[in-house]
Amino acid sequence: MLAAAVQSANNLRLSSEHCTQRLGEIEEQIEDASALNAVRALRFGLLECLQRLREQASHQREKMTEILGQLQEQLGIVEGRKRSGEANLPSVLDTLTGLEVRACAERAFADAMDRGSPAYAALFVVDRLHLMNARYGYSTGDQILRRVSQHLSSCLAKDVRVFRWTGPAFVALMEQPGEGAKIREEIDRMTSVKLNVAVQIGNGSIMLPIPIISLLLSLPQIAGLAELTRRIDGFIGERARH
Repeated sequence: MLAAAVQSANNLRLSSEHCTQRLGEIEEQIEDASALNAVRALRFGLLECLQRLREQASHQREKMTEILGQLQEQLGIVEGRKRSGEANLPSVLDTLTGLEVRACAERAFADAMDRGSPAYAALFVVDRLHLMNARYGYSTGDQILRRVSQHLSSCLAKDVRVFRWTGPAFVALMEQPGEGAKIREEIDRMTSVKLNVAVQIGNGSIMLPIPIISLLLSLPQIAGLAELTRRIDGFIGERARH
């Protein structure tokens, strides 16, 4: 609401400037007509009115500028409190994996991007999970997700935050300096490990492999949280169509 008020005040200020300019044009037109005796008396009355209107418009413009400055200051205070409040929000955990949920990940990524730290978003997608759910049941899919969650948490450094993004996907916030190529190698080693889950079929069981596809994104090279989430969700959707 404050942002809307700031915009409205700014529009009024611009409107008052236009009014002042228009009054000047009218005054010039009256000066041109002053040679006619029939309008000489009218001229003085109109000039007096114009002078009062000009003073009023000038006062209004100054007042609007003052109000606009106050609103902008208050808006900055409110936005600062909002960011502080979001930073102190409690973590919400995914009931299946015990990891923080997507909303927590978005706040963490936004905060890292605001700081401009050399951070990366690492995306891990369980490939073809929807097919395994359809063939072996959702309980098997849940077992797969828990297994991947444990694998990621055990392989990544302690200061790396891992989140359950959505569906078959996990994300990790890696706030660490270093070349992207080396971090990419680290992620490739993690995803190259052969993970399996035991699936009961009739009186026997089989070991079902768990394929993981990854994507690494450098946060300083991405224009805001909206762009980051668009690229992450786009990659997940693309894998689901394969």
